[in-house]
Amino acid sequence: MKSLLNTVLIILLIGLSVRCSPSLPQEDRESMEVNFITNIDDVPRFSWAGSSQAYYQISLHQSGKEIWKGEKQATSEHTDIKYSGDLLSAGEEYHVTVSTWDAQENALEEYASTFFPPLSYPGDWNKARWISFDYHADSALPVFRKEIALNKSKEVENARLYISAPGFYEAFLNGEKIGENVLDPAQTNFEDYTFYTAYDLDPEELQNSLLEVMLGNGWYNQNVVWNKSMIYGQPVFIAQIIINYGDGTREVIGTDESWQWQTGPITFSNIYAGEYYDARRELDETREDRWKAASPAKLHPKQLKEQYLPPIREMEEVKTVKITEPEPGLYVFDLGQNITGWPSIQVKGTAGQEITMRFAEEIDNSGNIDPTSTGVKATKHVQTCKYICKGDEMEYWQPQFTYHGFRYIEVSGLKEKPGLDFLTGKVLYSSMEQAGTFTSSEPTINKLHDLTVWTIKGNMQGIPTDCPHREKCGWTGDAHAVIHALIYNMDSRLFLTKYMFDMRSSGRNTTNELYFGESFHDRSVIKKPAGIPTMIVPGRRTSGIASPDWGTAQVQVPWYLYLYYGQEEILETFYPDMKVWTDYIQAKNVDGIITHGLGDWCPPSGNQTIECPVPISSSAFHILDVKLMIEAAKVLGRSQDQGRYEEQLKQLISSFNREFLNPQDSTYGSQTADVLALEIGIVPDEFKKGVARSIVKDIHGNGDGFLTTGIFGISRLFKVLSENGQEAEVYRLLTKTGVNSFDYMWEKYDATTLWEVLPVKDLAELYNGRSHSHPMQGGFDAWFYSGLGGINPSVETPGFEKIIFKPYLSQYIQNTKASHRSRHGQITSEWHNEQGEFTWNITIPENTTADIYVPIHAKDQKITLNREAVIAREESDEKFSFIGSYEAGSYTINVSTTSK
Repeated sequence: MKSLLNTVLIILLIGLSVRCSPSLPQEDRESMEVNFITNIDDVPRFSWAGSSQAYYQISLHQSGKEIWKGEKQATSEHTDIKYSGDLLSAGEEYHVTVSTWDAQENALEEYASTFFPPLSYPGDWNKARWISFDYHADSALPVFRKEIALNKSKEVENARLYISAPGFYEAFLNGEKIGENVLDPAQTNFEDYTFYTAYDLDPEELQNSLLEVMLGNGWYNQNVVWNKSMIYGQPVFIAQIIINYGDGTREVIGTDESWQWQTGPITFSNIYAGEYYDARRELDETREDRWKAASPAKLHPKQLKEQYLPPIREMEEVKTVKITEPEPGLYVFDLGQNITGWPSIQVKGTAGQEITMRFAEEIDNSGNIDPTSTGVKATKHVQTCKYICKGDEMEYWQPQFTYHGFRYIEVSGLKEKPGLDFLTGKVLYSSMEQAGTFTSSEPTINKLHDLTVWTIKGNMQGIPTDCPHREKCGWTGDAHAVIHALIYNMDSRLFLTKYMFDMRSSGRNTTNELYFGESFHDRSVIKKPAGIPTMIVPGRRTSGIASPDWGTAQVQVPWYLYLYYGQEEILETFYPDMKVWTDYIQAKNVDGIITHGLGDWCPPSGNQTIECPVPISSSAFHILDVKLMIEAAKVLGRSQDQGRYEEQLKQLISSFNREFLNPQDSTYGSQTADVLALEIGIVPDEFKKGVARSIVKDIHGNGDGFLTTGIFGISRLFKVLSENGQEAEVYRLLTKTGVNSFDYMWEKYDATTLWEVLPVKDLAELYNGRSHSHPMQGGFDAWFYSGLGGINPSVETPGFEKIIFKPYLSQYIQNTKASHRSRHGQITSEWHNEQGEFTWNITIPENTTADIYVPIHAKDQKITLNREAVIAREESDEKFSFIGSYEAGSYTINVSTTSK
């Protein structure tokens, strides 16, 4: 028999698909979602489009019979509606229907979907065991198999595969890959739990079939980079196929010692270093002597939960744009775009021919790859993949259990010059749906947005990472620096919810950890209190106790999940974590000042040039935490906490201004210090305009016409300047060219993503030595939606149930078009300003309202809305007129001067 795995690899690369799918049918997804947040409970949450709904009613059916019908609810709510009926049976199929009516109780749309409640562990896994193999650190990775024969006398109603392998897996049914997930499951703290994934199987294909499972090392057996303390255990997995028959009986085929294994074609695999594949070792099913009985796993995760965040998948592909040959027989492929993922190759070679691929983000002056920026100094490894041909036919291959950050691929071992189609880049990230689009008439702004989106996609692989090569770690400071931009661009609701549970898991225990004092280099080891997260979550590499400017993520992430998605349940769930963090930092204040932290990381000239003192940035973030705690306590009815935090806030702001505000010069001493004070709301009203002017003054003096901010300043600077009378300066900064400009990043350095230190100066040695994919620098992209597009959520009515439309720079930019798909539907804002006339088209989704603020272009301007004259109700400031609150619909606003 021909190797099943060889067949699989060909199928994967030519685009065929197996008839298997994740839990929800694809055809229902656009209209209705069923989500389980298994870190909280096993209760389904229903969401649907909502339309102009005034009432809804939910019913559940099983095997064609109605088993539950909820009360008819008089509400327009249609997101995250929790099931309130009797306990559902794990692993059984249910059909949900939502009926909706308008205010006059006329029937509207019906929404339907199918779902399976999650399995609980260990109770629902009692016919499956964790299994492993005869592991040796230098041995090839294993392949397991199980022959399956169903009861032919019974009709199969449904069949599902449930599988978990903390070091990654790929499963195959009759030689075809099951599902589209890769690098599955997402990383967690494996000593606490790991995820399993469920796949629907085609009963016809399951009859007399062969199930094979390949295992990787992943994060679970990361035994190459950093140190051996990163290892949780050897590759293990657990799986079961649950077959429900039409007569109501169930059959379970679980992993146990009857499964067989042998070493497979992957001879080396590491999440950082790469993967080697010897096609000559592909399985020959006729060699029964090679198969051995599986053994029970001695060490494995103690808890299983169904994976609810979007899985990592191949989301895009990037073709090779150029091939060079810097040395004879050494080829460098240029994708033209820095990506995160892996290569997909096709080759016709000879048996034993070894093809080596090395990955980098840069090339040197001679045209050879330069892997410096990928962190080889830290990892001690160049990202490398190897493929050994079996010969005689066209072969297709791509890695399975590693991924890389790269633009350039050095290929050696070929016997003839390759064509462009030899290698394609596959882009991998958590399959969050795109939530936002943005474009404008300004090429520089569009390019900045493009770089940011590529960088975000390149660092969302189960967790929000810092970079896709050197560390691949979930630094908490990086996460909160980019959170607004992530949410505007991608539906990251479940992704960030999972990350919050990673934070809780990492903070759960009292442990000895590194502690950062007044700088990154001021270090000691102390005991971390329970409930306080580490700098990195999740994983064995923690890098110490979260500093005030990094750990603030524990407060910010739940709040912004509430603000942008309206998820009060998540706010309620993590309120204790938020409170523990805020009180922990409050206890460290010295006369109202927080003195320790890392500071405004990675300004354009490197960390040795951080201008904002750590006590300013750390104290500002603590004030932000306290402000968000006041808001959270208000939402959740915690009046006692609210009063306590309000009193703290007064004292903290007073101390901050007493210590840092220079009233004569209206400044806190640096661009980032001024930006943080303005954006967080620390600056007294009478100083706001002056502080904004001080930022501009510093830009043109100390900054030589540009920014000196790190990640915390750059994410907020455009917002605070535009809101405080400095729109012209924002426009100048965004469109500036030459040295000390964003434009310099691609014109001088050919950047296609955001670098760890933004390359805006002539400091090539500094820039090329740092990562070329760091989303922490991209927080400013959120302002392209909220500021230029003018699409903002409301604190009073979160989740974009009420939208604040307020666009800036409308007198400087010719046109802007932005959209954001909220839980309620698509929000759009498109405006253009030509020959003195401003035209603005907006869309307000059903079941939402919007406050509209129209830019003031002249004192005598005339405003029409859908061709009807509108009188401004008030001028919110000298730049905007508030024209009222509006219901769902599409509107065209025109602004012209009355003299026309």
